Formats: sequence, structure tokens, C-alpha cells
Amino acid sequence: MTARFWAQSPWVDPASQPSPRRGPKPRGSGVPALNGIRGVAVALVLVGHSGIPGVAGGFIGVDVFFVLSGFLITSLLLDELGRTGQLDLGAFWVRRARRLLPALLLMVLAVIAGRILFEPDAVSGLRDDSIAAFLWVANWAFVSHQTDYFSQGAPPSPLQHTWSLGVEEQYYLIWPVLIAVAAVLLAVIARRRKKTPTIVAVRRAVLVLAVVGMAASAAEAILMASDDSLNRVYFGTDTRAQALLIGAAAAALLVRDWPAIMAGLPLVHSRWVRWLVWGLPMAGVAVLAAITHVATGSATEFRHGLFIVVAVAAVAVIAPVALEQNGPVAWVLSTPPLVWLGVISYGVYLWHWPVFLVLNGERTDWSGLPLFAARCVVTLVLAVGSWWLIERPVRRWRPVHVPQLRLAAATMATAVAIAMVVVPIGTRIDPTSPDITQAALVSPVETVRAAPSTHTGPREHTVSVFGDSIGWTMMRYLPPTPGVSFLDRTTIGCGLVRGGPYRYSGQVLEQKPECDAWPERWTQRIAYDKPDVVLMVVGRWETVDRKWNGDWAHIGQPDFDKYLASELNHALDILTSTGALVVVTTEPYNRHGEQPNGSLYPEDQPSRVDQWNTLLRKVVGDRKNVTVLDLNKKLAPNGGYTNKINGVQVRIDGVHPTPNAVKWMTPWLLDAVR
Repeated sequence: MTARFWAQSPWVDPASQPSPRRGPKPRGSGVPALNGIRGVAVALVLVGHSGIPGVAGGFIGVDVFFVLSGFLITSLLLDELGRTGQLDLGAFWVRRARRLLPALLLMVLAVIAGRILFEPDAVSGLRDDSIAAFLWVANWAFVSHQTDYFSQGAPPSPLQHTWSLGVEEQYYLIWPVLIAVAAVLLAVIARRRKKTPTIVAVRRAVLVLAVVGMAASAAEAILMASDDSLNRVYFGTDTRAQALLIGAAAAALLVRDWPAIMAGLPLVHSRWVRWLVWGLPMAGVAVLAAITHVATGSATEFRHGLFIVVAVAAVAVIAPVALEQNGPVAWVLSTPPLVWLGVISYGVYLWHWPVFLVLNGERTDWSGLPLFAARCVVTLVLAVGSWWLIERPVRRWRPVHVPQLRLAAATMATAVAIAMVVVPIGTRIDPTSPDITQAALVSPVETVRAAPSTHTGPREHTVSVFGDSIGWTMMRYLPPTPGVSFLDRTTIGCGLVRGGPYRYSGQVLEQKPECDAWPERWTQRIAYDKPDVVLMVVGRWETVDRKWNGDWAHIGQPDFDKYLASELNHALDILTSTGALVVVTTEPYNRHGEQPNGSLYPEDQPSRVDQWNTLLRKVVGDRKNVTVLDLNKKLAPNGGYTNKINGVQVRIDGVHPTPNAVKWMTPWLLDAVR
């Protein structure tokens, strides 16, 4: 599209015409401090995703990007309209596509090609995520999938960070059209009044549009914010537009001579105004620094207007720095390292998230600052390569005979087709189920599983299995066991500990009601089954942090250990009530995920597993007809968490055994329960 307007009557804006002494804008000039702001913004994103203590609010770096984009895009559009009397929307969209699309394609295709490097759960929806990223609607795709941005309870998609690109691109598509429509209407009105249309009127109209849109977006985010809608507010274009629009409002209100700004010419001549312009960025930086330190991304913060506060603080830095480039904050932002980081910031943002997921604590055996440093080095190498090999050449490329807008559309369509053909359709993990295998999503909480047999004599040797989803998974994938009948009495997500809430993979979750009723349920089942042997598989939920007697408690604390021992004794009293032999498995070392800094979540700490297994053996040691089956040694033969044994993967998600692992363990299991 190359729509042009007002070719006969250019807009009049004498104030925006550069004075003769200024001369033309030097080739290749720009505003170094604005690149420095990009560098700071992407650095905030990196530290926010690293889990470094004290910077949990690093996610506001995206808001700084939004404000800067709104400011720059509106300044450029109004400058074009003021100088030429027209807006070439097609050329604008081509410039955006040339800037954003090639590097995005490279990153997404690299993720697709290397999907085996990510957790299976993380790439379960990769096909849909890729298509959404290519079509610039990733944010709405994550809304529809109920993605939880602030929780690491399940492995996140390696393309989750493309949500912000979707928000920006939707802004790039809609906002220029609104400015063009406003300009057309004002031109028609001016001509009917036999007046010359002025860019000043357009600036005022754009300012009104931006302020009204910003207020509506901020109000919607504040009113909508709740624990249930937290991620809808975070991902939504309508709720995040406030940052883009406050940048647009600042541009419409303050920017009168964009070429002079780009040339670095002084625009502030009053001493008092200069002090104000120097002081505002300092205040803005202070507010952003404080928010970075204290913000956590909670619904309460969103209800209190976190987004609009961040946007106001960001625009207090961006607009003054653009207008007066000799101030102290502008000087700091213009330092070469920050400017250089800002130049490659798009590549840094694109590559950092998949790099952070691939380069994790499990693969490197690092955590904290060493892991963060390694991730940053790899990210910077890829970003520099993207800049020099892809982004910079494409921006300079000027095809003569190829319609560029059509080329961009064809490229996106081809990328979508590749994703549809190459990436298999996966099944997303239910974000509300923290500890459940993918297959369990369509299965009942408690099932009866009897192995097929041709035995026609007396009742087969019967084994009743009680426990959590680890036992459930073992029963689901257990191959036929002639002569032995397994009855599955497991309950997904439930152990022996009653009450809650509890912490799991960084989330605070409420206990399911059925978990607290296990004594009654087990008593009924054991009386009905009258099995020869009972297999009890518990321990996962006994190692989590849990609210107990009004305080957070965990295994290793003397009083809580006494409570755990009493619950374990209660379970064994029930399971031995019919005279059956009871076999209790130890809890294996797990690695369900890791914190952003590469360290394990508390429930996955080997020390907690060891404490539970020690407690288990102590309780069992005082009982007759109860034995311990060392599942931990079977799945962790080297004394630590193991994902593969003899080249065979034995864990699905760091917790549950794979089908191959269950088949491999079956003879060993049968020996224990016969």
C-alpha cells in the first residue's frame, strides 16, 4: 500500500521548519541517549528474567520500550506529515517489516530447528506459538492459552517473549491509520472553511486521541486487574496501549522539530526550562529504579496503577532527553556501552529468552551470577551476529523490482506454512495442574487398573497401589503382568499432608479438597480390596513448603517432622489393617524445573528428599510386615537426579517416569510385591 494524501496542499507548520543556520541533518546522525534508553530497557528485561535478587521488577523494561516506541513513531509520522503534507503508510509498514521481521524469522526458525533442546512441555504448543509470532498476535494467543507469565510452575514456551512484539506491531498497524484519518478529517474541515490546514491542528488532535486512549487503557487495566485476570491484563494490547500512547502524547505535545532533535541541535534556551528538563529525567530514573526493586507483577500492583506509573516515569526520562541532549542523564545514557547495547537491543531481546531456557542450571551446573553471565555472553554473541548478518544488511537493501510490502506479506505466509508443515501438533499442559503428566489430563483422578490375564483359578495375587501421580504414572504405563493384578488407588496431586496452602515451583496453591480426605478413602478401599500386597508411593507433596499452624513449614523442622511421622504412621495403620504386606517406596530426586537464576525450587532440593527418605525408613523400621523399596536408588543410581540411564530417558518432566522407564522397572517392581 502506498496511499498518499494532500499531494496538492501540503500542511503548513512554519515553526517546524529548520532555520538556515542549522543546515541539513548530518547523514547517519541520531540521538545516542535514546539508544542508551533501549540499552537500559533490554538490560532490565535480562536481569528480570535472571532471578537476581532485588530486581524482580525488571519486567518493566518492556514498558520502557513501549513508551519509547510510541514517542518515536508518533514523532516520525507527524514530522513526515508536516514536511510533505502526506503519510505514506505503505512505506511506513515496509520500514517496520524490514526492521522487525527478518530477525524474528531467524529466531523462530532456530527455535523450531532446535526444539529438542527445550523441555517437552515447553514446546508442546510450539506450532501455534510460531504461527502467532509470525502473524504478530502472540500476546492474544497466550491470553487464549491462559499462559501464566509470572509463574514458573510449568516450563514456559521459548517464544513467550514475542507477546510484546505482537503488541507493538498491532500499534504500528492501527496508530498511523488513526493519525491519517484525523488528518483527512481536519483537512476537509479546513478547506470547507477556506483555510489552510495546519500541522498544529493535527498535533492537537493526535494529542487528544493519545490522552483519551491512554486514560481508557489505564482505567481498563486498573479495573480489570485481579488474580484471575492478571495475565489477561499483562498480555492484552488494550491494557498495555497506555504506555505506547503516553509516548505518543508526549511527542504530539513537545516535538516540533524532529530533524533538529536528530541532528542534536539545542532546542532549550531558557535556563529555568533547562534545569527542569535536566531534573525530570533524574526523577524518572529514581522512580523506575525503585519500581524495579519492589515490583513483583502482582494483581494488587496492577490495580494500583503500576503500568501508568511506569509509563509516566519513562516518558519523564525519554522526552526531556530527546529535547535536551546535554543534560546529566542524557550524558550517562550516551555512553558507548549503553548506546551499543541499544543498537543491538532488538536482537538481544529476541535471543535472550530461548538462550535462558536452553542454558539452564541442569545443563551447566551453575546458578546465580555465573549462570547469568554465561547466558548474557551467548545472547550478546547471537545478537551481534543477528545485527551484522541480518538486521543491518536488510535495512540497507533496496530492491528495485520487488514490491516490498508484498514481499513482507509473502515472507510471513511462507514462514507460517513452514511452521504448519514442520512443527508437529502438540498438547498443551493444563496450567492449573502443577504436578501431572501430559497423559493424565484426560484421565480420572482415581482409576482401577487390572493387568490383563488368562488366569482362571483362584484370585490372582492382588496389589493395591496408593499414592500420588508418580504412582499413577507407574500404573498407567505398567505392561501386562500375568499372575499379578494391580488395583490403582492413587490420587493425582495428593500426598499424606493435609491442609494448605502450599508452595510448588514458585506458586502458592490451594490444597485440593480430596487430598485431605485420604484416610477415609484409603480405609474404604483397603477394606474392599483386601489385597495381598499394598504399594504406597508418596513423598513428593511431603517435601514442599506448606502453611501449617499459621506459618510456612517444611521437612527438616522438628515440629513439622513430628507431624509428618504421625501422618505416615496413620497411613501405615490403615494399609496394614487387613494383614497385607506393605511396600513403601522412597521418594526419588526430582527436577521439575528451576528458578530463573538456575537454582532448584525448595521441593526439588536433594536435602529435602534425603530428609523425607530418612524419616520414612525410621518410621518403617519400627513396624512388622512393612518394607521399603528404594525407588530413589533405582531412578538415581549415581546419587543425584538422573534424566537418562544407559541412554534411555527415565523422566517425563523431571518428576514422573517415562513409559520406557516403567517397562524397565516392571520386573524389579514385581519382585518387590510378589
